Amino acid sequence: MSAPSFDRAELLRVMPVAVIGEVSAIMPIRMGLSGAGVYGVTSDRGEYVLRVQGEDAGDFWPQHIRILRRAAERGVAPPVVHVDEDARAVLSVRVAGVPLPAALGDPSQRERAIRDVVARVRSLHEIDRTGIDERDGVGFARGVWEQQRRRAGFPTWAAGASSAFDHIAAVLARDPRRVVSHNDVNPGNVLWDGTRAWLVDWEVAGLWHPYYDLAAFVTFLAMDAERGYDLLALQEGSAVDAEARETFAAMRQLVALAVGSIFLSMVPDLSVLSATAREDAPTQAECGAAMRLGELDLQTPAGRARFGLAFLRTAMES
Repeated sequence: MSAPSFDRAELLRVMPVAVIGEVSAIMPIRMGLSGAGVYGVTSDRGEYVLRVQGEDAGDFWPQHIRILRRAAERGVAPPVVHVDEDARAVLSVRVAGVPLPAALGDPSQRERAIRDVVARVRSLHEIDRTGIDERDGVGFARGVWEQQRRRAGFPTWAAGASSAFDHIAAVLARDPRRVVSHNDVNPGNVLWDGTRAWLVDWEVAGLWHPYYDLAAFVTFLAMDAERGYDLLALQEGSAVDAEARETFAAMRQLVALAVGSIFLSMVPDLSVLSATAREDAPTQAECGAAMRLGELDLQTPAGRARFGLAFLRTAMES
């Protein structure tokens, strides 16, 4: 696929020479689905990543920057070099590493990388909450699911998830703890430098339940329940009781419902879905294998449909 076009002069305007030095190269980076423009930048002072969020950042832009700066100070996010408030652009040091999935495929690094992600999440949750608002994960996920449920072609076996949202809300009502959270800790938003992990893509960060970030991580990796509880105990620094297990399971189901609904929302025509029964939907493991073989592309409607169905299947089997 050819690289997208961009206005070099416009990008140079948000990278002051006094801060970054003379820029010699700008290269678009294909990343994620947030819609931000992301670029690798080389200057005579080093390697950087420029992220231009633009108008899509909405009212949460000030909070996004507040959290990002605090996370960078704690070594959870890459160091922030410069912020252009008007352009909603952030320039950060480029981490010399690889996306986490590459490390997870290496048995010699897998466990160390997983445990370090848990350590970064724990450090993130200790950040000062001042000036940071809560993100309503249940309301957001339910809203996206409701929109998709009304569309022709939405799988009937996932149309009864309203009771699941009610249960999740009830579980959360018992535990009002809120911490600074990334809210999208999927492996694609984690970089591994061979020694430690770094979290990137902070657009949806805000206050949320302390189990959600880890729940997202283990759900994307399709870990079994007991493995998830073990990592939760590592994050919390203590054994988890029955109530904690129930809360963590609810967070995992919420992640699966949110991800499944979001990916289906990016499919223009749900008639491409062929899973008339839940068992007909692909599993997360099958999607992962297809992605590694290059047979599933999340930039295509068909790939997004399969991926979304897999997460809805996980949610409805929870």
